[in-house]
Amino acid sequence: MVNTINNSVIGNTSQKRGRTQAALLGLSLLAASSNFAHAEPKSEEVASLRGDNEHQAASLVLDAGVTPELHALQQRWAKVNYTFSGDEKIDAFKALITQANELVQDQPNNAGYWAWLGICQSTAAAAIGGTDALGLAKKAKVSFEKSLELDNDALDGVATFSLGTLYHKVPGWPLSFGSDKQAKKLLIKAIERHPASIDSNFFYGEFLFNEGDSEDAKGYLLRAKQAPVRLDRPIADKYRRMAIDELLVKIEND
Repeated sequence: MVNTINNSVIGNTSQKRGRTQAALLGLSLLAASSNFAHAEPKSEEVASLRGDNEHQAASLVLDAGVTPELHALQQRWAKVNYTFSGDEKIDAFKALITQANELVQDQPNNAGYWAWLGICQSTAAAAIGGTDALGLAKKAKVSFEKSLELDNDALDGVATFSLGTLYHKVPGWPLSFGSDKQAKKLLIKAIERHPASIDSNFFYGEFLFNEGDSEDAKGYLLRAKQAPVRLDRPIADKYRRMAIDELLVKIEND
């Protein structure tokens, strides 16, 4: 839900998989998988990223709360997150943060806009890595909390599972605000409110796997795999399902 950053998360306990004492920070929120290759963006992808592609939403039935402008942001984010790399990826994420901020400024009471500002901030932090990412992670937390204040069910509870995953991924005190107790509370809430969500099930399954509960993790990952295909988000859906399959393989080989 995963990209691994060179400076990964400091774990709260030595039992957590994939965390080391030497690491500083790792934010893999809403990413795909550490084993997925990031192809250099093709010229047509760059053109789509920079251009206005709101017209693509016109031929789709968008979920409640997804405006054409937000749909365009989601599509650009997916291309950046899954196909860009290096400095170009970081620069593109910064541009997306600016665009998300513009949406929020235009409609400050739109919970979905605040949630996606948080997603852009948290995934930019993942791309940057190290202690420099902590400031963006804190901003993402504020954005998710603002979204929840406005509507905690907006866009299938995206702010709920995103904030829960953020709590799980960032280091705890004294470096940052990470808390697996808070993470579990939010992730369970997201599942309860939106039991068919591919993202809620995936991120809770990933959380359980990281906590060493592979058996229960498998159940939620299989639920995620059965979620309906998201025709309006083909890139994100493709890589989410790849991440699900990769984690299921890890569980089978564990």
